[in-house]
Amino acid sequence: MVRDVVRRLVRVGVYPREELTVSIFISHYRRRTASYEITMADVNGDAVTIASGDAVRVKIGRNGETPILDLSSAAASANGSTLTAANPATLYLVQGDATATPGAYDLEAAVVDASESKIKHAETGVFVLHETPLGGVS
Repeated sequence: MVRDVVRRLVRVGVYPREELTVSIFISHYRRRTASYEITMADVNGDAVTIASGDAVRVKIGRNGETPILDLSSAAASANGSTLTAANPATLYLVQGDATATPGAYDLEAAVVDASESKIKHAETGVFVLHETPLGGVS
């Protein structure tokens, strides 16, 4: 959805193409559980292929700080968040992994080889964590 909106803005001249680098936007509420689809595309807009044995990784954080989430499709987080090795990938973010200070964070999604040592494709984005309207009610 964000990609479609951005493409429309480029077409009508609101943003020059060279200024567009963010392709993923996730807005999440603190201490809540939700699922998100992350679609990765190449420069032509075609879906990136996830080969057998490849993994998908998502890292959310701020430069120079410990990530608030570093998740691979190879294993669930300690709290139970999961990520599928597919395109689109499904990020299932559980409340135990969404406890950081509200605000905007960098997000990177990548397709990596089976050893998770080589990045085959990466996209950047923004992850916004909002304070929960009901506070600590789970």
